[in-house]
Amino acid sequence: MKRKGFLLIWAVTALTAGGILISGMAFSLYWALNLEARREAELEEALIAQDVMERAKYFLRFGKGAMPHSGAVTRNGRTYDIEVRQEKELLQEVPMVRVRCLVKGKESGGFVLETLVEDGL
Repeated sequence: MKRKGFLLIWAVTALTAGGILISGMAFSLYWALNLEARREAELEEALIAQDVMERAKYFLRFGKGAMPHSGAVTRNGRTYDIEVRQEKELLQEVPMVRVRCLVKGKESGGFVLETLVEDGL
């Protein structure tokens, strides 16, 4: 009889330890996947902002194509809001255009790029 009680205690202890290990691994996996998804969204924001800025610079420099406009874009199932602003200014007597692009996802602070382009138009 003592032997059965001893084995029962060992079995309960092993199941408890296994449950703790499995729950710890599941929690770690959840956070790893969550961080990976956030990093992927941040990378998408940066790539979208870079694309918009390159098109804006091409339009302002060579007058070809179209100036990107503000709006929403969907990539990989996520929707990003794009805000493009341009302001004319003089920098040491040279006419310049300051272009600012903000790309913001659903749960992020956003990604901002800003550049100055000589006003050739």
